[in-house]
Amino acid sequence: MNIVTLEMLKKWRRDLHANPELSMEEFETKEYIKNILLKNSIEYKEVLATGLIVSFKSNEENKKEDTIIFRADIDALPIHEENKIEFRSKNDGIMHACGHDGHTAMLIGAVLETKNYYENNKVRFNTMFVFQPAEETIGGAGLLVTDYKDYFSKYNILASYALHLNPDYPENIIISKEKEIMASATEFRVDIKGKSAHVGLKYTGIDALNVASIFYQELLKLNTLNLKARDTNIIHVGKMWGGNALNIVAQSANLEGTIRTYKTSNYNTIKENILSIAEGLEKITNTKISVDFGEGYDAVFNNKEEYEIIKKVCKAENIEYKELPEAYLYGEDFSAFTKISTINYSFLGIRNEEKSYVSGLHTPTFNFDENILETGVKYYIGILKYYNK
Repeated sequence: MNIVTLEMLKKWRRDLHANPELSMEEFETKEYIKNILLKNSIEYKEVLATGLIVSFKSNEENKKEDTIIFRADIDALPIHEENKIEFRSKNDGIMHACGHDGHTAMLIGAVLETKNYYENNKVRFNTMFVFQPAEETIGGAGLLVTDYKDYFSKYNILASYALHLNPDYPENIIISKEKEIMASATEFRVDIKGKSAHVGLKYTGIDALNVASIFYQELLKLNTLNLKARDTNIIHVGKMWGGNALNIVAQSANLEGTIRTYKTSNYNTIKENILSIAEGLEKITNTKISVDFGEGYDAVFNNKEEYEIIKKVCKAENIEYKELPEAYLYGEDFSAFTKISTINYSFLGIRNEEKSYVSGLHTPTFNFDENILETGVKYYIGILKYYNK
C-alpha cells in the first residue's frame, strides 16, 4: 500500500465498530465515510438514504465506459456485544457482528489507494466503489440496483466484486469457488385463524395451535417427498406461537421461517407445496390460513471469468488462495448485482486460535485482528491493476 497504513485501517474499523447502526439507519456511518472522502478531496454520490458511491473515471480513452465495481456493506446487527475491548459498541443492543466494519474500512482504504493509482498511472477503466446499506435486512443491494438503474446503465459494467470476512479459515487467506457460493434466502410467515372456545367446550372451537403443529410437520416432509435428495435445501421454522391462555382453545397461531436453496426451480417447488399445505389444511380443519413470502435474496453465483481473475490476482499479489469445498447456506444480497454485471463474491479468512478470534458470524463475541484489513485492500487494488495491466 502506498497511501493507506495499518494504523489508518485500524482507526476506521474501530471507530465504525464502536458506533454501529442498523439497516437504513446508517446515517452517522455515512457521515463518517463522507468526512474521510472530503478530507482526501474525493467526490461521492449519495444513494438511498444512507449509501454512497465513489467513482473514478479512466484517464485514457474509454468510449464504452468500461467499469468495475467494488462493494462493501455497512450495516450492523441487533446483537448485544460481549467482547471486552476498548472500542466495544457504544450503541446497546447493536453490534458489527458480521464484519461489516471491516468491509467498510477495507473499501475506504481501497478508495484512497485507487485515487493515488489514478493520479500516477494510465488507467483504461472506470472504477466504482459502493458503500451499501441494509444488507442484513431488506436487501439494500436490490433496492440500489433497482432505484438507480438509470445511473448504472450509463456504464458498461464488466464485473462487480465483494469480499466478506470469514472466521472458518485462517487469517489473510482468500477463499472462493466457481458457481454457487451462497444460497438464496427467503423468509415466510404463516398466519392461522381458528375459533376460540373454553377448554370445557373444546369441541365448539377450532384449535389453531393444533393446525400449526400439523403444518410444521408437513414442512419437515417437503425435502424428502418433493425435492431431489442430492440438492441442498433448507426449510426451517424458527418461531411458532399462538393462543392466549392455557384453558382456552387457541384462536390464532403463527409460524415464521426461512427457505434456503441454490436452485430457483427448487424454491418454486417449495413455495408451491407450502401453499398447497395451507390450502389442504384450510379444507380439513375449517381454519383460515394465509402465507406470506418475503422478497428474499437470490443465490450468489460466481462467474467463471471473474473467478479465474481473482485466482490470478492472488498469485500476483502473493496472497494465499484456497478453494471453498462447498457453498454456504447463508443468504447474501450481493446476488442483486447480477442485474447489472457478472460478479465474484469471495471470503477473507480471519481465524486466529492463538488470539481467540474463532467466534462465528452473527455472534456477540465476533472479532478479528485488523492486520487482515491490509490483505483486503491489497486484494482490491490487485484486481484494479489486473484490469489495467
